[in-house]
Amino acid sequence: MSFGENLQFYRAREGLTQEELAERLEVSRQSVSKWESNTSFPEMEKLMTMCSLFQTDLDTLVRGDAQAVCQEDAVGYDRHMNAFSNAVAGGVGLILFGVAAALCLYGLAGIPDTWCGAVILSAVAVAVAILVVAFINHDHFAQQHPTLPQIYTPAQREVYARRFPYLIALPIAAILIGVVWLVLLSSWAEAGGDRREAALVSGFLLDLALSVSVLVWAGMRMEKYQIENWNREHDPSPQAKARRKKIDRICGAIMLVATTLFLAVGFGGMALVNDYGNSIGWRWGWIVYPIAGVLCALVSHLMDNGDEEEDRKSVV
Repeated sequence: MSFGENLQFYRAREGLTQEELAERLEVSRQSVSKWESNTSFPEMEKLMTMCSLFQTDLDTLVRGDAQAVCQEDAVGYDRHMNAFSNAVAGGVGLILFGVAAALCLYGLAGIPDTWCGAVILSAVAVAVAILVVAFINHDHFAQQHPTLPQIYTPAQREVYARRFPYLIALPIAAILIGVVWLVLLSSWAEAGGDRREAALVSGFLLDLALSVSVLVWAGMRMEKYQIENWNREHDPSPQAKARRKKIDRICGAIMLVATTLFLAVGFGGMALVNDYGNSIGWRWGWIVYPIAGVLCALVSHLMDNGDEEEDRKSVV
């Protein structure tokens, strides 16, 4: 494909008219028209701006086959992200499902505690294996494709954007409904003993497992369409790599502190009451991990925004 054909392809994919592209490049519409008809050629500054705008490289834009490259990237990226989101959502849901299944078997069949523990550990082991394989494959794909062109059309992104609110609202509604019924039936369950309570909680956990899986899946599918976020997160430039290493070190320190607090609360709770069979500290100590996760996300967000602000200032 010629430069003009590649330019037409990229402009159409972004849903831009010649006038709109001309405004972004600060040129006349006639200039864009001449470029697309191959009767003139833009200067290097405009070419680099177009590469940034269309998220492609100079070689593909000027003398490559933009449509073929985009289709190849689209198929590989889309297939990978679909498999990755399915694996992560399935792994997270499987952990909750394992706990629910163990409680259900105890409540309905009265299986021993050791068997319940075996069911939970088996589910966790399978889920961890799924997640480990998924993240290793994802890391390998990211190393092979640190930057990607915008492979989705505005229409494709709009279709999923319209579905996304329902994919978020429905699972949240299901969780809230489950909480309501859990509270309403708590007295009935207590009157029936441990097994009835276990059966009730298992039903809620099954609802929670499905809802959380859908929430994770929907969020990852939405992220799939944010190609600009992918390019920023996997930017191969030295500055971006240094930023990611700094974030990793800070988050590692946060998680280390969280683990220390978890162990201190767990063992400290037993020591305070002088009862080493007491599990209240372990029962509530896990709260430090969601807090640590939120702190890590906040650190990453603030550092990314800080770097973007510095980039804007340097450009000005």
